[in-house]
Amino acid sequence: EQDEDDDSDADDHASKHKKTMIAAFVVAVVIAAVVGFFIGNGGFGGKGVGSATLTEDQLDSTVASYSYNGKKSDIAAREAIESQYSLDTVKDSDGNYTAPSADVILSYVRNKILLDAAEDEGITVSSKEMKKYAEDSIGTSDYKTMAKQYGVSKDQAKQIVRQSATLQKLYKKKVGDSSATMPTAPTEPSDGNEETASKDYADYIINLAGDEWDSEKGTWKDADGTYAKAFADDAFTADSATYKQAMTAYYTAYQQYSSQASSASSKWTEYANGLYAKANISIYGLFA
Repeated sequence: EQDEDDDSDADDHASKHKKTMIAAFVVAVVIAAVVGFFIGNGGFGGKGVGSATLTEDQLDSTVASYSYNGKKSDIAAREAIESQYSLDTVKDSDGNYTAPSADVILSYVRNKILLDAAEDEGITVSSKEMKKYAEDSIGTSDYKTMAKQYGVSKDQAKQIVRQSATLQKLYKKKVGDSSATMPTAPTEPSDGNEETASKDYADYIINLAGDEWDSEKGTWKDADGTYAKAFADDAFTADSATYKQAMTAYYTAYQQYSSQASSASSKWTEYANGLYAKANISIYGLFA
């Protein structure tokens, strides 16, 4: 961990005009339509800060409250803003702060609910897991670099990685760790001819087909297999294949990937919406 660095937050902030959302690299929180998530007290009602900008002394004002599983929680403007931005990035030339929008607050509450669910499941993440997650998903585990890149403080960057890694584990627990990966398209022939054949294209097809290909017999294991059907009217051997055939295998693999990804997404959305349906939220005097 890199807690020991005592660099000032000022060193970790991007340009005040750079308002890159932290949500851009938060996994598993972009959910489909929220079923049963109720906005109470007349929606954007009459109490609260009631302004599109906030002064320094209004940052701790309550801008929303929500109840979940019988527990009510208030949300201050500061915590809603810092869920997606650093304070400096929303500070204007007059020293005032852009008030958090309804979308920002809703995203914050959704995250809180999912994180509470993860805690209830006993899910935690170690420093090692955070580092791996950051390197795999963001490209770096250096929180200072991350902070500058996304226009947040180093502490915020670390917190986002912790939350994201936690939600990833919750996702895998509820949906499963799908082995589906997006296939890479075959390299186009230099002459642009789809009938260009090579051993490389044959190897590409066999690699995508995996267990469906019988390497000893040099044919498909099962005539009813996905790839066997795709090549039913197109003779294929392990010795050579055309670019056109390679693209047939690519489209077949992509359809399989898309189907698995869609199934996982639907399962996660159903789970998340089941949690959201237990929550009520009131948003006070904000501008959408």
